[in-house]
Amino acid sequence: MRWKRPVSWIPFFIMKAKLEKSALPAVATPLPEYQPQSFGGGFAGVSEAPPSYYAQLVWRYRWQILTLVMFVTTVVALVVFSLHPQYSATAILRIDQNGMQTVGQNNRGANGMPLSASSLIHTEASEITSPAVILRTVRNLQLYDYREFNPKNRPGSPVPSNVRLLKIADVVKGGISVSHPSSTYLLNVSYRSLDPNLSASIANGLLQSLIQQDYQTRVNALLGASTSMRSQLVALRARMERAQAALVQYESQKDVLDPDSANNIMMASLTQVNNDLGLARAQRILYQSLYDVVSSGDINSILVTKPGAQLFPLEQQLLQDRARLARMALVYGPKFPVFRQQQAVVKNDQALLERQRRQIADQIQSQYDSALAREKLLKHELIKQKQQMDLYNLKAIRYHSLQAAAQSYTKLYYELQEKIQDAGVAANLKAENLRIISPAHAIDTPVYPRKFLAIAVSFFLSAFLGIAGALVLGILDSSVTTAEQIENLFHLPLLAALPQLDSKEQRLLRPFGYGTQASLTDSGQEASSLPAHVRHGSPFREGILALHSAIMLAHDRVLRTLAVTSALPSEGKSTITANLAAALAGMGSRVVLVDADMRKPSTHHIFQMPNRKGLSTLLRGHATLEQVILEIPHLPNLFLVPAGSASSSPAELLNHGLSPLLEELQAKFDYVVFDCPPILGFADSLSITNQTDGCLLVVSAGHTDRTVISGALRQLRSVRASILGIVLNNVSREVNKYYSYYSTYKHYAQYSEEDADSAAAGSPS
Repeated sequence: MRWKRPVSWIPFFIMKAKLEKSALPAVATPLPEYQPQSFGGGFAGVSEAPPSYYAQLVWRYRWQILTLVMFVTTVVALVVFSLHPQYSATAILRIDQNGMQTVGQNNRGANGMPLSASSLIHTEASEITSPAVILRTVRNLQLYDYREFNPKNRPGSPVPSNVRLLKIADVVKGGISVSHPSSTYLLNVSYRSLDPNLSASIANGLLQSLIQQDYQTRVNALLGASTSMRSQLVALRARMERAQAALVQYESQKDVLDPDSANNIMMASLTQVNNDLGLARAQRILYQSLYDVVSSGDINSILVTKPGAQLFPLEQQLLQDRARLARMALVYGPKFPVFRQQQAVVKNDQALLERQRRQIADQIQSQYDSALAREKLLKHELIKQKQQMDLYNLKAIRYHSLQAAAQSYTKLYYELQEKIQDAGVAANLKAENLRIISPAHAIDTPVYPRKFLAIAVSFFLSAFLGIAGALVLGILDSSVTTAEQIENLFHLPLLAALPQLDSKEQRLLRPFGYGTQASLTDSGQEASSLPAHVRHGSPFREGILALHSAIMLAHDRVLRTLAVTSALPSEGKSTITANLAAALAGMGSRVVLVDADMRKPSTHHIFQMPNRKGLSTLLRGHATLEQVILEIPHLPNLFLVPAGSASSSPAELLNHGLSPLLEELQAKFDYVVFDCPPILGFADSLSITNQTDGCLLVVSAGHTDRTVISGALRQLRSVRASILGIVLNNVSREVNKYYSYYSTYKHYAQYSEEDADSAAAGSPS
């Protein structure tokens, strides 16, 4: 436990800043390398922690967990026992997808789409909780007379207003629950109330109101539609009559009885005229081409035509006579009578051929004129028939328009008349698609609150949350609290665990009484004159003695020089060092305690000794060893070398003068104990721990961060310090359950004292 003295935290930030830069040059001999392991600090690697670690965390926060569990369970118990019991009753409704239908009806929605089974069931389920159904139920069962729904109601009160009824309906709606069993056409309608009979009545009333509301809504819709359709029927009948009258009048005026037949006849006639016109045009073109050939005068061109075949005999005769004339011209000469006679025959043949050609040309001309005249007549007839056809088509279009209007109005009239008749029939029929197959019955067993279940759930849930919170807090805690953590994380033994003492027990930290009780008793002094913590003992004193035993017995070699340090200030290092030195002196050895913390000395405060001269004075050469050594009153064999005046460079003083001083001290004393400054941020401790036989590192349980400890150990290993182990200070039952025996030490010590007093008085043990 740390001694109460002024503490400065300024060096702490320097230590933190230098933690990652504190590696010194490596030495030749390999040192054991510290490998950090995840053991509860942070979430990385939590799975490597043994189950006992989590059990320790739960035990550490057990009272907080127990308080949370008791508080939550008590609150839940008070709440559930203060609630009024509620009862539930369930009625079952069957929905038929195809109920009774009249002519022309079908299962279609408002948009004309078919209603599926799921849509129908969800529609009915939503309708049960609609304001119309609930208000109908409220009025039918007069629920406004029940104080459960209307606390202000008094006997003889009038029916509440609509606003109040709507508020009552909201209250009723809160107790309704509707469920749909899968793959069925059933709806389970449940109601929860303070009265079991009332819950059954409301569940049944809701289904009755649903059926009535569905029927009334359908009737109102049908009657409203029927009234609207009747008013439309009158107007539609007038339109139908006007359309039919217009059609008849048009038929009589335009002489249009059967437009389709007449249209077919006219179309056939028009087609025939068009065909004749085509033939006439072809014939006229043929005659025109023949006439052009005949008119050209080329006999060869005429002969190849069909009319020119008549000229072929004449042409042959002409050629024969010309050949005979040519022979006579060779035989007789042109003056010969036979030649002249033959010449006259040739002329006659030519005249006959020309006359015949002219006759053929005149015939072709006549045929061409006739064909041209016929083509013109057919063209005129075609144009006339087309005009007649267009006029008749216009009449037919108007006729069909009037006919379609008349037929449409007639069809609508009779369909509307049929719907009016169907609506009248359907309005008088009761719907069969909704049926109550299982009415609700009153059940005396309340469904809410389930007191024991709620208490059990709250108990286990609060316990789970408490344990989870404890585990999270413990996992996020990066300090060390147990020997297992020290051994797993730093590979060093835990030499002692010193308990945490409150402010009333600070006197137990004074380093007096080690080894003096026996000597005083042997000299005849009464034991009652000794200090109470010496007579009765104390957990802290027993822990120091355990540390003494661990140092003396755990090593084969004799440890004559010992350095005690810590990673950070205010971890109880000086108090532990003073008590350890007193324990060594109490065993009869000559021990000198050297306060090497020349920056913030505190050992002289613990022993209430002056600090005018000390280690700093000795190392500067301003005093001798005999001048600075102080003998501690009431503590024989224990001597103190205080720190002396503060120095700006204590590390340099230790580096130059520590070795000869250490040899001189070892020659005069059995044990030399150094109270060193903190490791991190200062080089003083490294100079001392390098030259001592052993080094102790003091760690504050539950406060010192493991990264800080690892940094301090890295510094010590870098200078080859002989690290004996770690001393865990400020151990409390909340931090570590293994050291809960400290709480029973006082009772055990008192029992031992009473037993000793009884034996001294001669009473039987």
